[in-house]
Amino acid sequence: MGTTMKHFHFALVLTLCLSMPLMAQSDVEGEAEAVFATFLEAMTNGDDETLASLFAEDALFWGTGSQSLVTTPAGVQAYFEPVGRFSPGANVAGALDVEIRALGSDMVMVSGMWDILPQGQTTAVPMRVSMLLALRNGEWKIIQFHNSTVPG
Repeated sequence: MGTTMKHFHFALVLTLCLSMPLMAQSDVEGEAEAVFATFLEAMTNGDDETLASLFAEDALFWGTGSQSLVTTPAGVQAYFEPVGRFSPGANVAGALDVEIRALGSDMVMVSGMWDILPQGQTTAVPMRVSMLLALRNGEWKIIQFHNSTVPG
């Protein structure tokens, strides 16, 4: 094999090796995006049980209407319980502008905006969200959550 061909093979192998962490991060970011999509779908479907199941047992949770930091699974479940009173599609949630950043192979940050169109309304309510997700026992769980309305 000539020197030029050896350099080509070396460059190809180096390129593949350097791109592997990026591909892994892309997969991790895609998995985090799927968790956020599940969150929005559960909001739209009035599925409070799915919403609560997205959170880790030790999650730190600031919901839009939280008066204090929620730190227990029971508190997260209680927060989302009213969502379960709505029929599927009564409120429609959708992503607006979301950034997802892998912090490693087992931790991802989601930050951005989403909105919810309540039943009978013609204008959606924009919300800000930040989530920190961690891989726990093979499942992505939200370990930190903050949601708030956009100041008007």
